[in-house]
Amino acid sequence: MTSSGVPGTTANGLLYTTLLAQDEGGALAGELAAEWEVTPQKGTFTLREGAACADGTPITATVVKDSLEAFTEVSNNKDLVFGPSTPEVSADDEAGTVTIELDTPWADMGPGLTMPETGIVCPAGLEDPEETAKGTVEGAFSGAYTLGDFTPGASVSFELRESGYTFPEYAEPLEGTPAARISYTVSADYNSIANSLIAGDLDLATLTGEPLTRFDDQEGFTAERFSTGNLFLLFNEREGKPFADAEARRGVAQALDRQAFVQAATGGLGTPADSFVGDTVPCVNEDPDALLAPDPEAASAALDGVSAVQLGTQAVGKGAGNTYINQVLNEAGAEVELRTVDNAGLATELASKPDSWDMAVINLINLSGTVYGGLSRVVGPTTEDGGRNSTGDPHPELLAMLGEAMAEPDETKRCAIYADLQQQVFQDGIVVPLSDLPAQLTAAEGFSQRVIGGLPVAKTMRIAG
Repeated sequence: MTSSGVPGTTANGLLYTTLLAQDEGGALAGELAAEWEVTPQKGTFTLREGAACADGTPITATVVKDSLEAFTEVSNNKDLVFGPSTPEVSADDEAGTVTIELDTPWADMGPGLTMPETGIVCPAGLEDPEETAKGTVEGAFSGAYTLGDFTPGASVSFELRESGYTFPEYAEPLEGTPAARISYTVSADYNSIANSLIAGDLDLATLTGEPLTRFDDQEGFTAERFSTGNLFLLFNEREGKPFADAEARRGVAQALDRQAFVQAATGGLGTPADSFVGDTVPCVNEDPDALLAPDPEAASAALDGVSAVQLGTQAVGKGAGNTYINQVLNEAGAEVELRTVDNAGLATELASKPDSWDMAVINLINLSGTVYGGLSRVVGPTTEDGGRNSTGDPHPELLAMLGEAMAEPDETKRCAIYADLQQQVFQDGIVVPLSDLPAQLTAAEGFSQRVIGGLPVAKTMRIAG
């Protein structure tokens, strides 16, 4: 099987098994865990029998415990899984169970344990983390595949193991046969990728932008549109910055027309966003009235004379969405300089150069599939304190609401808290939702792959027959 593009999350998903997997509708499916019980403060997982590492080492409860503890020590995303707690992980090898206990309740523990980064690294990998990061320790792998040929920046392949692995047990079972070999080519030219699909050089690919429309009437292919990310505007709220003033932030929100942004940024292929996370996320806001409505007169009053630096990239729509925002704000009376950087530059400035920018559009790929996956960009520990919050303000009132939601075991009640929290985020102008990021999973006849939670899941690739 051949496909295009292989981000680190895709590789991790093939090479390392997780305790749980995301299923449709925000549900959880067992992967390494045959049974599980998760509350906001405790999770107990019974492992499947017969699971083994690529070098034959049995995957015991202790192996899982050691891997999760290593993840907790080194990952910057630990909070997406366990919140502010350092989890206490215990293993019972005889019973085949792993127990995780948290000091602070965190209802996202279950979804967090589906993230590829929480995949189980086997003992051989933990003994040599540097070589494991390079993919050279085959015994590190716990997933269904091992790493095959690898040419950095050009291609990579994965080989199906003979035994000792498991695939997620989805509510709707997968149909077809897993590929014995998956070969990826790396390209950022989506027209070229589309050409390769049509020529028969690729079996599967995810397309974005105008090239995805080439398959609207193309025979011999299935095409599934989905939202792979969310675009939203956030602000630098540090003291002395123009958007420390909530009225100025609200003015930006009132100046913008989300549908006009969609047209500019996605060529009209996207959909106006009602939150900072996608519509497949449990507890996401679906009420457009929760957002600040366009109000050009109020925007002009709030923005008159405001001077700011807007950061943008050309990653989506060649930067046309950022250009639209810049034009509208300047027409409203602000003096906004648009400075274009690459993706790495944007990440660096948001994380470590708080004096260099005032506002920026974020393209969120939400690997945890949770509200907090987006909320953490504006609430909680700031980048100065090692967090993901770029605004410079922890927003303690919102953080208290988040804690209340995370401690609530009833999903209906938890979603009600999240509804109030999201509305306050929008009304205070902390986030301005803009658009989803449309993509399309395109598969040649006889090949399939599932999109779950806005992400194509590599381990679901199947060949018919």
